[in-house]
Amino acid sequence: MLYCAIKQQMEKGPIDAITGEARYSLSEDKLIRQQIDYKTLTLNCVNPENENAPEVPVKGLNCDTVTQVKEKLLDAVYKGVPYSQRPKAGDMDLEWRQGRMARIILQDEDVTTKIDNDWKRLNTLAHYQVTDGSSVALVPKQTSAYNISNSSTFTKSLSRYESMLRTASSPDSLRSRTPMITPDLESGTKLWHLVKNHDHLDQREGDRGSKMVSEIYLTRLLATKGTLQKFVDDLFETIFSTAHRGSALPLAIKYMFDFLDEQADQHQIHDADVRQTWKSNWPAATFGRALTSVAAGAPRQGGPAPQKLCASGLFLLVP
Repeated sequence: MLYCAIKQQMEKGPIDAITGEARYSLSEDKLIRQQIDYKTLTLNCVNPENENAPEVPVKGLNCDTVTQVKEKLLDAVYKGVPYSQRPKAGDMDLEWRQGRMARIILQDEDVTTKIDNDWKRLNTLAHYQVTDGSSVALVPKQTSAYNISNSSTFTKSLSRYESMLRTASSPDSLRSRTPMITPDLESGTKLWHLVKNHDHLDQREGDRGSKMVSEIYLTRLLATKGTLQKFVDDLFETIFSTAHRGSALPLAIKYMFDFLDEQADQHQIHDADVRQTWKSNWPAATFGRALTSVAAGAPRQGGPAPQKLCASGLFLLVP
């Protein structure tokens, strides 16, 4: 529950897919220090098991990358299914559906990706101008857009995307918004999502000298802590409480003490002082360290996850 609560809280605001920084991080080092404009969108995801079934509404942000959106869709569509039995985001494509025939495959990088000097920005929902209430679907991954740029399907999708820009903009503004396309997209370019690395470092150095800005960040950290405090209290209550139990020790600690006794018997260690030393050192050296990892003992998917954003700040929540 704690893992899910932290994950949900982190995803309420922008999360940089490259740096792992987030608006609602528990760690000051992982806070996004720039002002990021974003909007919450509700996407209606087609049920991949049955397209005739009702669509699943999923909350997302217009600043989310395509991969971030796919992960949120998978969490909603396969809720209650173990991660080991779910499709992986990397094995699926995100398809934006407009009517019965118009379907566009969205990707983090394609020929519409914007490049500024040596910086290449990951595509987001805002980049594709996906609107609130749009219908999307997760489909088996197709060949990369880089390899099918001459295919009729991709050409039609790209033309559809460009036509949407034309209807929403004047010719002059369209020229400034049309993604830059270069012959070699992989020649020394650096990826960024919400914050460029050098911008972040410069901003952080400047922020350290500003008491007012630091107080703003502290308020945000404390507000996030307050939101999650109940889940942390419940975790420690579950682990350490002996109320309404027949054992004098919390179940988690009793289980480990029994394990240590079994290991001592197995290795013929009968010295009571040695056994007592094991049990005295174990909670602080092992159990306490495990608690600082949000994902400890929790089933989760691979790749970037909320523990990167908040594990180092979990100590803030410990009563």
